[in-house]
Amino acid sequence: MKIYTTILFLCFGIFMGIAQKRQSKEKIKQLKIAYFTENLGFTTEEAQQFWPIYNTYDDKNHELRVAGFGKIKKEVKDMEQMSESEASKILARLEKLEDEMHENKKTLMRKLKKVLPAKKIIHLKKVERDFNRELMKQFRNKRGKRKSMP
Repeated sequence: MKIYTTILFLCFGIFMGIAQKRQSKEKIKQLKIAYFTENLGFTTEEAQQFWPIYNTYDDKNHELRVAGFGKIKKEVKDMEQMSESEASKILARLEKLEDEMHENKKTLMRKLKKVLPAKKIIHLKKVERDFNRELMKQFRNKRGKRKSMP
């Protein structure tokens, strides 16, 4: 009976962790929408055309980062034991992954040129950078507060 209870609590904990991760991702997405819309001054029409394009780009980038970099990170953990041949293979995959991310960005720019003025596309780069900095700042502040708690 104890083992069933333990398994039940373990499954519940995993489920709650996944739910929180999804909630965090959705919260970040909502903050991003508000921040971009405010700072880029989208018209209603621009916003309706921008978000499907940007979300496709962002989802693809996320997928590349999580799947690609996550796998590479696991393989690189033990650098001392890695052979030069293994390192070369990982480096080639890393280059391919970065090429894919660059192509994804180029695709975003091509699609955005059809729906936004060039000035807003250029401004988008600054707004993305500022949003990410602000997000990291908030993350560090939250993390710092948790560490300082007894």
